Amino acid sequence: MMKNKLELLLLLLLISGCTITVGTTSHSSSSWTRESTYHYVRRGENLFRISKYYYDAELLKDVNEGVERIKKANNLTGELLSAGQKLYIPGTTKKQPSYSLLPPDRISPVVTTPDVTPEQPPAEEFHPIITDKVFTWPVKGKIMCKFGELDNQGIDILVDPGTSVLASDSGKVVYAGTTPKYQETVIIEHSSNTFTVYGHDIDILMKQGDTVKKGDVIGKIKSGTTRIRYLHFEIRIDNVAVNPVIYLPEVTL
Repeated sequence: MMKNKLELLLLLLLISGCTITVGTTSHSSSSWTRESTYHYVRRGENLFRISKYYYDAELLKDVNEGVERIKKANNLTGELLSAGQKLYIPGTTKKQPSYSLLPPDRISPVVTTPDVTPEQPPAEEFHPIITDKVFTWPVKGKIMCKFGELDNQGIDILVDPGTSVLASDSGKVVYAGTTPKYQETVIIEHSSNTFTVYGHDIDILMKQGDTVKKGDVIGKIKSGTTRIRYLHFEIRIDNVAVNPVIYLPEVTL
């Protein structure tokens, strides 16, 4: 079973990720990726209402375009949401409102008097599904390609040569070698269904079968100044790539 999971994971790595080239321009310059925010789903909300709130009509061909943007940014295959789910919303400067984004017929009417200004209904209390950040950043640097950009299944972090690459959580090294897409690659298994992937420009310091603790140095970014250096980082749950930023501490890198 473990062998089958690893083989599938390695296959997925062949087709995932941005291709960063010096002197080229990625989609990060578009209005969709300059700004972003997060939205915690409240009971009764759906992607249609969320998209309609965050995206101005003039930016969209239709509201379904916004829905698809949110789905792609969060690697969603369907439109089913859960209360407390955290969504990454690209291309907006708006912040989550204090009220639920529900259809008009589901919002309780507000009784007003001439001397009282109507207010939005009180927000339903909600909590994130994940309250503790399990993973830590493997390196510090600027994200040069976000999750979902150019079909990226992780994030690409710009780093200096010689930077230590750290294990994002404790686990076991199940792969340490090269892949066609990312050259030097390390895969760490943290549970039977959760893996982190570290690729590109790494001098690997671990071997397959090694046990690592969170924060252990598993490699170094290669030296040299002839090209930009970056780390490709993925988190996969049940062999499905998720947006790493959601599971990492919210810090300014």
